Amino acid sequence: MLKGYQVVLRDINQDDLSMLRDWRNSAEVSRYMLSQEQITAEQQLAWFNKIQRDESQQHWIIEYKQQAIGSINIKANTVGKKLTEAKELEVGLYIADNRYRGNIVAFAPTLLVNDYCFNQLGVEALIAVVKTDNQAALSYNQKLGYQLQKQQDNLQHIRLNQANYEQATSTIKQLLSRPSKH
Repeated sequence: MLKGYQVVLRDINQDDLSMLRDWRNSAEVSRYMLSQEQITAEQQLAWFNKIQRDESQQHWIIEYKQQAIGSINIKANTVGKKLTEAKELEVGLYIADNRYRGNIVAFAPTLLVNDYCFNQLGVEALIAVVKTDNQAALSYNQKLGYQLQKQQDNLQHIRLNQANYEQATSTIKQLLSRPSKH
């Protein structure tokens, strides 16, 4: 479990699978995914069973004010590498709750995961692949310090190192580190 910036990231458990599948299959979330196929309950369970024993990735539920609002994950960028051995990790995120898309709360889980990756896992860089038409995600990642590496077809490959991350996020970290008003 990771805590900070007013959010909690907790490991996904079997009780979350139906909620995750509903989120992932919703039009608001799936339209920006690389694969838009609808996920069945069987596929969701098979995925869950796989990630339980896969040391190359970690998945969390994002909680804000004790409510599940989305999901975030990290994966080793090199096949066969454990998270603890990888030099680069790919980050994936979606905020399923419309109230928190496009506002400062949406940055909190990413800041928490990025801090974990750079400071605890010691990675050199974080990467992401974003659909070119997902302008909200591209703008979001730019605010975190990501730089464009290459564009292929309708995908942008972006990369973030720790120095760019720390420089780009100092103000937003201060805002999210203040005690929240309930």
